[in-house]
Amino acid sequence: MPLVTDYQQVKDIYHEAAELGVALPAFCCEDRETLEAILASVKEKGEELGIEDLPVLPTWTVRYPPRGQMKLITAAGDPVLGMRLMLSDLEVFAGEESPYGKLRILPNVDHAFPELDGDILDGFIDQVAVIMFDASERPFEENIRLTAEYVGKVHGRVVVEGAVDELYESGSRQMKNEPTTVAQAQRFLTETGVDIIVPNVGTEHRATTRELDYRSDRAREISAAVGKVLCLHGSSSLRPDAAAHLPDDGFIKVNIYTTLAVSGGQAVARHVLNNLGNIFTEAQLKELIAEGVIGEAAASPEFGDNELPIQPKLAVAANPPRRDAWFAAVRDRCKEYLDLFHYQRYAQ
Repeated sequence: MPLVTDYQQVKDIYHEAAELGVALPAFCCEDRETLEAILASVKEKGEELGIEDLPVLPTWTVRYPPRGQMKLITAAGDPVLGMRLMLSDLEVFAGEESPYGKLRILPNVDHAFPELDGDILDGFIDQVAVIMFDASERPFEENIRLTAEYVGKVHGRVVVEGAVDELYESGSRQMKNEPTTVAQAQRFLTETGVDIIVPNVGTEHRATTRELDYRSDRAREISAAVGKVLCLHGSSSLRPDAAAHLPDDGFIKVNIYTTLAVSGGQAVARHVLNNLGNIFTEAQLKELIAEGVIGEAAASPEFGDNELPIQPKLAVAANPPRRDAWFAAVRDRCKEYLDLFHYQRYAQ
């Protein structure tokens, strides 16, 4: 199935999700392994439900200063090259002969700053489903003006997401700004004409702890006033019980990244630790033991998945096993969110 980038088709998919009480997880990625894991999670969920064409929202930032994901796609660090590679990979994954070819794939650009990503905001309008135009660091009046100007330029060509006000970075030590008010959300939506709004309801970007006060009550108040057009950023700072209520709180889209990267990275680390005797020579392991990096047990053939002789084995030392460890962990984490956000309702 071709990538879903037609404005009305995208709006229809969002409307369908809202009617079903589903929140669409926008899984963020910066490499092909994660991209395929995202697609695989939705494909497997569809197989469980007997539905071939579930929607899936692979998402990425470009030059976003906290983490410009398209700069990370290649070692060259070229964000435009990264965009082209990500979209070309998606085109192939969406092809008729691909195992993911039946899915409705909606590419999303996240946190496009007008002063940094103008070439992306103007040059890739027709190649993606949703663009988040992010002027949230600007004063509120300027944020509205800039966002409205962009919406006016691209209306009917791409769904636009806008941030009512800024969410701070986890660990920035900045005092958190006040949650978005209903009046602010209404004014922002009315005066900008965006399709989706990002309110501040107490979450933080890239948080790895869950100690924040998510304002479910405020989210519901805003949704009651403006409809199910809310997107949540900073979902990694939520407790699972709070995340499960997001569809009912009015969120139609939820951005997810940090937990995927942590799950994948930890899976790779476990794989490497369990295969030290299949990656290093015996002499190299003895050096690491002498330096106190690892314990003596790691050099034993009884440790982890070690096999005699203790030496590098191509099947383990090459990249595919680490890729597969990352892929499986991220795929499974994504499936957990599909359940949390009620994808099972597509089978109703």
